[in-house]
Amino acid sequence: MTRAFSGTYRGTSTAERREDRRRRLLDTALDIVGTQGLSALTVRGLCEQARVGPRFFYEAFPDLDALASELLLEIQEAALGTARAAVAGTDGTPSDKIRAGVAALITELTDDPRRAKVVFAQASGSEPLMRSRFDGMRRVADVITEQTRLVLDLPAGHDTAVTATSQLITGGAAELVLVWLDGGLDVDRDGLIDLLAEFTIAMVGRLPDVALRLSAGGAS
Repeated sequence: MTRAFSGTYRGTSTAERREDRRRRLLDTALDIVGTQGLSALTVRGLCEQARVGPRFFYEAFPDLDALASELLLEIQEAALGTARAAVAGTDGTPSDKIRAGVAALITELTDDPRRAKVVFAQASGSEPLMRSRFDGMRRVADVITEQTRLVLDLPAGHDTAVTATSQLITGGAAELVLVWLDGGLDVDRDGLIDLLAEFTIAMVGRLPDVALRLSAGGAS
C-alpha cells in the first residue's frame, strides 16, 4: 500500500512553509530597500539573505516589482488600520480625533525608518511601485474622506469639496514627510505630527464653508 503524501515536514505543512518563505522574502526586501534603496534589490541577493532558493521566490512572486508592490501595500494597510483604530478609539472633539489619527499614522510609518523610506522615498525608482504608491495615496484619501464625513457629520453630497480636501491633505502630507526624512524640516517627530495635525484640522475645519461655496457655484 502506498502512503498518501501529507505535505507535512518536521511538523509544518506545505502551506506553512510556503508562507514562511514568503514572509522571509518580504522582511528581507524591507531591510534591503529600506537601508540600501530599491536599486540594491536583486533576486539573487534577496534569496541569499532570506535563505530562500530562487525557484521559491518565483513561486511566491512573479518578479521584483510585484514583491516591492506587495511590501508597499502591506506597510500602507497596516498604517491605515492603526489610524482608523486610533480615530475610533478617541473621544472628544473632531480635532482630537484628527490629531489621534495623524499621530497613529505617522508613528506607524516612522517607528521603523525602513518602512518610511519604502513608502515615501523609494517608489520613484520603479513605475509599478509608483503606481502602487499612487493607489495607496488614494486609499489614504478615501479613509480621510470616510473619517471626515463621520467626524463632521456632513450631509450627503459635497463630493468635490471632500475629495479635493482629502487629496490635498494626502499629497501635502506625503511631501512634507519626505522633506522631513531628507532633513529639510528642523523638527522632531512630535513636531512633524503637530504640523500635520494642525494643517489637517485647519483644512477639514474649512470644509463646510468650501462645500457651500462650491455648491452655490454649481459643483457637486
